[in-house]
Amino acid sequence: MLKFIGDDMDSFMLVEKDDTFEDLFSKYGCLSLEKQGNLFKLVGDSNSDLNIEKGTVKFGEFEFPVQILAMFNPKEKIFSWSWDNEEIGLPEDIIKESCEVKKFGEEHNIPQFITPMFSTDFKLANTIIMTVCSLFSNDSYCAVKFGDFVFFVTIDSDNLGDLDDNSEEFLGIYYDFIHNFDVDDFLALKSYADLKGYEFKEREDFSLVKINDDRVIVGFSERGTANSVKVLRA
Repeated sequence: MLKFIGDDMDSFMLVEKDDTFEDLFSKYGCLSLEKQGNLFKLVGDSNSDLNIEKGTVKFGEFEFPVQILAMFNPKEKIFSWSWDNEEIGLPEDIIKESCEVKKFGEEHNIPQFITPMFSTDFKLANTIIMTVCSLFSNDSYCAVKFGDFVFFVTIDSDNLGDLDDNSEEFLGIYYDFIHNFDVDDFLALKSYADLKGYEFKEREDFSLVKINDDRVIVGFSERGTANSVKVLRA
């Protein structure tokens, strides 16, 4: 079931008045990386098949309801939001979340959410959808090739749950996130912990995340870059 603004206010608990898109990505992107991993663990290497009329994406035996957020033209390197799709004519019920993203962007002055079409590369387009996925409490997201375009969709399904409270997996996802994307390392750690409901403590020389009886410890440089990571097991 699609969750909109007001249905799950906790999904916006990290949003602050002057947040930029970069701030939002640092806060919400890590959890989305986990969610995408959960999807791929379930469906494996199955090819994706998007059915716009049904509003679903199918991976082999698994079929999920989707919202189409945006389209990307790999040849022209153009990203376009589905809320601006008069030429394509997408069904209104499949672009509801995209319209909510635009509303959020207008209220919080996020240019990336309110500009209907712009030039970019696939990696930046992907970061936009990663941000939306956890910001709007979706269970996962994916990019689906459809003709000459790539369609970015979000997924909500009871078959996709959170990871178990595993300190090694938490640290591994965080490490992958900060090394593959240009983010605020400290903000990413604190936000990922907050969104997962883990206790977070900031010390003089390091930060600590408590996951059950384990402790994830991350040290930061003066510039705020994570320079040491480890898990202390109970």
